[in-house]
Amino acid sequence: MRKLNALQRLKFQQESFIKYPSGSIPLPTRHSPNTYGHLWPTLFPYGVGMMENDDVRSNDSVGFKEVTMRSHVAHLLQSGPNRRFQTHLSFMFVMNNILLRRETSYNARLAVKKSWFPRVDALLDMVTDSTIESYTDKLKSNPFARAETEGEKAAAKLIQHVNYVAEHVPGSMREIQEMREELFSIVNTDGMPHIFFTLNPTDTNNPIAQVFAGREIDLDKFFHDLNPGAENSERSAFISQNPVAAAEFFHHSVKTLIQILLGTERDSKNGIFGEVSVYYGVVE
Repeated sequence: MRKLNALQRLKFQQESFIKYPSGSIPLPTRHSPNTYGHLWPTLFPYGVGMMENDDVRSNDSVGFKEVTMRSHVAHLLQSGPNRRFQTHLSFMFVMNNILLRRETSYNARLAVKKSWFPRVDALLDMVTDSTIESYTDKLKSNPFARAETEGEKAAAKLIQHVNYVAEHVPGSMREIQEMREELFSIVNTDGMPHIFFTLNPTDTNNPIAQVFAGREIDLDKFFHDLNPGAENSERSAFISQNPVAAAEFFHHSVKTLIQILLGTERDSKNGIFGEVSVYYGVVE
């Protein structure tokens, strides 16, 4: 249905459009600023300011310093009076995918138990590139296919006993393992925790979240003229169009809880539960 509507608009010239070519060769995403300029012409209308622009840094007379991709994207998401990067439909999701793919590719490790060290070394020598390709194709066609050749049997054993670990990648097994180790260390040094709770700030009903999203709101008079249930749909629509504001509100709520209610930033270090020695939080 969307394709028919788009075709109708183009045929009768109801709207202007930009034609994007397509092909079988993927575009580079590393040190290729023009790729981002072509991908988001409305965000970079003058063809400047894209990420990883080596041509600008190569000019020593300007004095520009190298900026990492993550820092550059974070700066763009926090800058701009019209919040065009925050409210763009695809920019933050595409860039997050690119950053995660880089971290997964460059920081990946293989983990195995110490008792398996000698066997893994021998099995790796038995596995070749052609064996991996043929065994992969076989599993794609039949996930329950059995390994037949010696190389396929070695690959099957490696899959069972070798774990893929990606360092510093959110949600990876490595991150989960690090959190477990930290929790075990806290329990060993300070004992079992006394309080467990789940914090779920409601960003659609909180005026502070609306301020983060860019609405002009007088917080001192916010509740004076509102009826029960007033402008709920408007608040929900406003915060849904700005995921960065929702993330900032969540971070602000958690930080306020820890620093003020729990008293970690108070001079006396006393909060609503007394003096807190250790706290640990995990974002779902």
